[in-house]
Amino acid sequence: MEVGFWAIVPPLLTIVLAIITKEVLLSLFIGVYTGCLIIVGWNPLAGMEKMVEIIIAKLTDPWNMQVLIIVVLLGGLIGLLTRSGGSTAFGDLLGRKIKTKKGAQGTTWLIGLIIFFDDYFNALTNGAIMRPISDKFGVSREKLSYIIDSTAVGICLVVPLSSWVAFICSLIADSYATAGVEEDSFHAFLMCIPFNYYAWLSIIMVIVVVYLGLDFGPMAKAEKRTMETGALCDKTFSGGGADDDDFSSIEQKNGGAIDLLAPILLLIICALTFMLYTGGFFESFSVLDAVNNMDGMLALTYAVSISVIFSIIFYSVRRLSKVSESIAAFVIGTKSMLFVVILLAFAWGIGGVGDELDTAGYVASLFIGNVPPFLIALIIFAFSCVMTFSTGATWGTYAIMIPLAVPLALAMDISVYACVAAVIGGGGFGNHCSPLADTAILSSAAANIRHTDHIKTQIPYSVTCALVACVGFLISGFMDNWVIPMVVVLALFLASVFTLNKIFGANRYQIDREQQDENIA
Repeated sequence: MEVGFWAIVPPLLTIVLAIITKEVLLSLFIGVYTGCLIIVGWNPLAGMEKMVEIIIAKLTDPWNMQVLIIVVLLGGLIGLLTRSGGSTAFGDLLGRKIKTKKGAQGTTWLIGLIIFFDDYFNALTNGAIMRPISDKFGVSREKLSYIIDSTAVGICLVVPLSSWVAFICSLIADSYATAGVEEDSFHAFLMCIPFNYYAWLSIIMVIVVVYLGLDFGPMAKAEKRTMETGALCDKTFSGGGADDDDFSSIEQKNGGAIDLLAPILLLIICALTFMLYTGGFFESFSVLDAVNNMDGMLALTYAVSISVIFSIIFYSVRRLSKVSESIAAFVIGTKSMLFVVILLAFAWGIGGVGDELDTAGYVASLFIGNVPPFLIALIIFAFSCVMTFSTGATWGTYAIMIPLAVPLALAMDISVYACVAAVIGGGGFGNHCSPLADTAILSSAAANIRHTDHIKTQIPYSVTCALVACVGFLISGFMDNWVIPMVVVLALFLASVFTLNKIFGANRYQIDREQQDENIA
């Protein structure tokens, strides 16, 4: 459906409203409904029917259904972990090992790197483990959600064993086949990793701002608020003013650290095992084939289900929780994910509207033209950033841009690896910054922070990484080499962060204590 400029109105309207009103759900509803009105020719009733049709279609999509099942089951598992007292016990254990606020943040970053195989699982699991600990050391929820989001997405973009890799490799393989190029798609992905300047910077940024104390912009203000007033956030994920959640009433105090570690370790082991299983590893014994063919969502569904069942039995055997009490805790945990499910449904809905209006195709058409070869990688990165930010659909951007980037790079005799990495990194930027991105939503929920507050505080950091990455892609346009561009990028990145901290650091902001007290109340 070709509607020209109207194709970008729904996502832009949603983003603008979310920023202005700070009500993401209402903004998504208006954006989806406006898109449906455009599709049906501005008939109000037909628009409502179309909206219901699109959302139902998205909710019943097999992939999305698996995502929802995983989110709900993980919520239930968090309820079980809390009921056992394992979360508090593990927090106390780490609390004895972690002595500083920086240590708490660094541990969150490290856990995010370890859970590298899926961004959804990474965000929710890391939040469940580290939120009590980061709260203890006075880390603002904005900072926690930023660390979770940056590592969850960033690590999936550079580690060649994740739910993302199979999808990206399939697109590379199809693009190569169409262009008549004979190269293993997994090898091509490996060659793209050093060129993914944005992903590396997003991971490095966390360590730089944490251990060098170089926060700037709204994040610096949030950290100053927490330090001066003790308020971990202005609003929680569901919009409430209190920092507490629904789990405080079900927790008992007899659990140990093993009651958290055993289910989590089982979850990680099962996830990796079932990823190999769904990829056919136990038939071919080829890790490369398994990575290319695995079904990450199905593997995670199996893993979480087994961990939930194990936890109920494990806690009953340890006399921490009767089966009936565990089931009640599981239900409370699933309820905590209701708002996440609703947000995901409407975020997918805006994506469905974009599919029908061909929003991504229209955005891509704006960038097609005659440009010098050395600018191609930079332009591809910029287009991928804009496309993902406006739609929230990282994989949708990959599906459109990788088949365009590969033949374009081959035709203009420039680095295919740099161009594909530009697409991958651009999708990561949009996933970090777009209010419509599902991983950003889950990171907000994991930290229990209002979604708009997460986006507002993270954008300056992500934009800094993206602008510096642009320099890297520009230099890559002159050479098929990543070493020199990376050295320049890292030097420019450090200089930029120090300068931004100097200009927009915490000293620039004043905390309104009276307003803060009202928000908390």
